[in-house]
Amino acid sequence: MAKRTAVIDIGSNSARMVVFEKSSSYAFHLVKEIKSRIRIGEGAYENEGTLQDIPMQRAYDALEDFCHIIKNLKCNKTFCVATSALRDAPNAKEFIKKIKKELKLNIKIIDGKKEAQYGALASINLLKPILNATTIDIGGGSTELACIQNGKIVDTISINVGTVRLKELFFDKTNDFDKAKEFIEKKLENLPKHFMSKTIIGIGGTIRAFSNIVMDKMDYPLKTLHGFEYNIEEYRYLLKQITTADVLELKDYGVRKDRYDTIREGCAIFNALIEQLEVKDVITNGAGVREGVYLQDLLRSSNQRFPANFKVSEKSLSDRFISDTKESLHVSKTALKLFDTLEYIHQIDPLYKKELRVAAKLYNIGRSLSFYQEHLHSFYFITNNLNYNFSHQQRVLIALLVKYHTKKLPSFEDVKAYEMLLPKIEIVNWLSFIISLAKCLNSNFSNASLEFCYENHTLTIKSTQKLFLAKECIKKLVKPASFAIVVETAS
Repeated sequence: MAKRTAVIDIGSNSARMVVFEKSSSYAFHLVKEIKSRIRIGEGAYENEGTLQDIPMQRAYDALEDFCHIIKNLKCNKTFCVATSALRDAPNAKEFIKKIKKELKLNIKIIDGKKEAQYGALASINLLKPILNATTIDIGGGSTELACIQNGKIVDTISINVGTVRLKELFFDKTNDFDKAKEFIEKKLENLPKHFMSKTIIGIGGTIRAFSNIVMDKMDYPLKTLHGFEYNIEEYRYLLKQITTADVLELKDYGVRKDRYDTIREGCAIFNALIEQLEVKDVITNGAGVREGVYLQDLLRSSNQRFPANFKVSEKSLSDRFISDTKESLHVSKTALKLFDTLEYIHQIDPLYKKELRVAAKLYNIGRSLSFYQEHLHSFYFITNNLNYNFSHQQRVLIALLVKYHTKKLPSFEDVKAYEMLLPKIEIVNWLSFIISLAKCLNSNFSNASLEFCYENHTLTIKSTQKLFLAKECIKKLVKPASFAIVVETAS
C-alpha cells in the first residue's frame, strides 16, 4: 500500500482532507489535516438540489489547493469521496467532469449507507473496544447511522435531514423552530428499532462541537475530543437551549464562532435522535468518513479489522520513536513479571497490566528528541499522540507512568490536574515504581534473563549477570511500601 495517502471528503458544508503516512504494515499517523468551509450545498436545497455557481467555485478553489498539498507532500495515493450535496444534485456530473479534467482528481459519489459504513468502520477500529452502540453522523444534507452489535456493523441507514438542509428550509427566512422540529420528527419516524442504543458514537461537526462545549463545562483535563465520553442526560438542557437560542446568544453557551451558522440545526437533529433512540451516553469520535475510507483500503486483506490486540497509535509511536525495540520490549516484559511477583503486596487489579505494558514499552520515546528530560518529552508525545484504541483514562495513566519513571514517586499534587481520569494515587505509585524498577534492571542494556521471587517482605532478583549498575540504580528508588530488594548473581 502507498506510504502516504490523501483522503478528501466533500460534504454539503465543508471539504476536508487528511494525509496519512504508514510506518509499518498496519500502523499509520496523521501528517496533514485541513478543511475548507465551501458550503457546496448552499442554495441547493431550495433549488431542487441543483448546485449553484458560487458554491461550486468555492469547492473548485479549495480542491485546487488540496491538489497542491497532495503534490508537495508526495502522496502516492488519493481518494476523494462526495456525500449528500452531490448525491442529490442533478448537475453533479458536470462538476465532477470539470474537476477531473482540470485538476486530475477523481471524485466518487458514495451513497448514504456507504457513508455510514465508513464512519462505523472508523469507530470499531480506532476507538476503545466497543460491543454495542449506534454511530450518528450529522452532516449538512443528511444524517447517517450505523448499528454496531457484538463489535460488528450489522446495519446502516441514511436519513435526508441535515444542518444546511434545515437552515435553508426553516431558519434562514422564517426561523421557524416548530416546523423544523416537525420536519425532523417526520424524517425519523420510520427509524428501525434495532438502532436504539444507550450508547451512541458521535461523528461529524455538530456532535464534536457540542462535545467541546461539554468538555469546557466540565473543566475537563484532557483537551482531546477523540474518545471523550459523557452522560448526555446531564447536558440535555444545554442541547435544548442551543437549539432555540438566537444567533447572538450562542457565544454565551460556549459555541465557537465557526459553528454559529449550523449549530442550532445540528443540535435540533441531535436532540431528536437522543430522544428517539433513548440514548444515555455519548462517545465522541474524532475519526469519521475520511478515516473509514483509508481503513477500507488499509485493511482490505484482513476483513476490515486490525489483527487481534493490535493498537494503531502504540505501534506508530514505537515505529517512529523507539530506536532499540528489543530493549523496550524487554523492559515491558520485566515490568509485567514484577507486577505478578509483587501481586501479594500491591493487590492491584490485573486489568492495569494493559496500561503497565504500554507505558513500560514506550517509556523512552522522548529520547529521540533529547536525552535530557526525556521522560517529559515522552509524556507529551503520549498525551498528544496515543489517539487510537485507548480510552482517555488509559491514555492519561500511561502518559503519567512514563513521566514519573524516575527515582521519586508521583505525589497527589503531581497528578491532581488529571484526578478525574485516574485511579487512586496508590495504584499510580505502584505502577510507576514497577516501571522504574524494570528500567533499573536493564541499566546496562543487556536484556539479561531475570528470575523474581517475593517472600518474607523481600523481593529477590536473580540473574546470571552481576547487574552492578542496576544495584546502584535500585538503591535510589523510592518504594511505595516497606520491603527489601535483593539482587543475586545466579551460579
